[in-house]
Amino acid sequence: MSWTVPASPPSGHEVLVEPLSERERDVLDLLGTHLTYPEIADELFVSYNTARSHAKAIYRKLAVSSRAGAVDRARDLGLLDRGVRAE
Repeated sequence: MSWTVPASPPSGHEVLVEPLSERERDVLDLLGTHLTYPEIADELFVSYNTARSHAKAIYRKLAVSSRAGAVDRARDLGLLDRGVRAE
């Protein structure tokens, strides 16, 4: 299953052109927490390099260059809850 923003977003919202994979979505959910990349990898039962590869793909797809930027953009697009901010 891929996650995308609806084709007709409310005015002022961007559309995610390339959808996130389900695993990228899992990583994105954890980017908004206090977990480090090794801890994210452990949580998802993948290697550190795999977690970082997913994070890099997320950054590319969201057109950002940092973890905090990814979390902020994901929230703007409605892909994450607005409650907790990346530390």
